[in-house]
Amino acid sequence: MLICMALMLPSISSADEAEPEQGTDDAISWYLQGGGYRHWKEKESYVGDHWFLGIERHNHDKNLLWGLSVFDNSFGDFSQYLYVGRNWYPFDKLPHFRFRLTGGIVHGYSGENQDISPLNWGDAWAIGAVPGIGYQKDNLGVDVAILSASGLLLLVGYEF
Repeated sequence: MLICMALMLPSISSADEAEPEQGTDDAISWYLQGGGYRHWKEKESYVGDHWFLGIERHNHDKNLLWGLSVFDNSFGDFSQYLYVGRNWYPFDKLPHFRFRLTGGIVHGYSGENQDISPLNWGDAWAIGAVPGIGYQKDNLGVDVAILSASGLLLLVGYEF
């Protein structure tokens, strides 16, 4: 977890210069995300239809974000993820393309699924990290979140 946090906080000068255009002149905005399509490496142990809803608070001056997501996890359990993160915009010629990393507390993987994360405690609590890639033009964005070694989650977002 400390490594995740250390990776999120350093400033990358090229990332600051390549910050994409925003829908408003404000340095702070909200980003609402939704999704349901997931691609799993192995489908046998995953159940049910999946959905995802998240809200993030973005600080564009520092490319930092804070968020809360609620979702139906791969085992059909209602789960939550409270996190902090960072966006990087590494390519001058592709200013709307971003890499992202979030880290925080996950709740909802319980019972026999509790040990899905090696950093868990109590019943259903764990520390998690989610890397991703995305593209945002004006207020609309698309992200692909990398779910450990087991799958990918496609998300669509709107910034306001």
